[in-house]
Amino acid sequence: MLTIRALEPQDADMMYLAENDISAWEYSDYLAPLSKEMLTQYALTYDADPFRAGQLRLIADLDGTPVGILDLFDISARHLRAETGIFILPDFRGKGLATESLQLVKKYAFTRLGLHQLTATVGKRNEPALKCFKNAGFNITGSRPDWLRKPSGYEEAIILSSILTD
Repeated sequence: MLTIRALEPQDADMMYLAENDISAWEYSDYLAPLSKEMLTQYALTYDADPFRAGQLRLIADLDGTPVGILDLFDISARHLRAETGIFILPDFRGKGLATESLQLVKKYAFTRLGLHQLTATVGKRNEPALKCFKNAGFNITGSRPDWLRKPSGYEEAIILSSILTD
């Protein structure tokens, strides 16, 4: 059974794999690898109060095995919104876990945190991510031309949103 849970210090090894997966760097703002020590310290000193920290990192866990990371960031207590991102380890992709994880984080964000809206920014050519967010109930609400710098030039970013409806 897939669940989302709090970050634990033993997740540093899995985060090391995720954060240093160079194939995913083009979809993020990472410019350099992160050390295992740095990620261990992050896990040990992590502030799990999303409104104080402005972010929340959750682990997608499949029957006791961490399979991915979900981030809520740029959390606004005033506007009750956050950006979201997801990374599923390569061995667990293509099984619907990303979509299911996003549905779980949406439920958590809307019911437990009281957020009104989640958004995501995805490169126009990142079809698997666009499909995943759409399958999780996000809708395209806009775009930003030349927003993402790629080795081949700039790419348009697609903005997707999921808004809590009454």
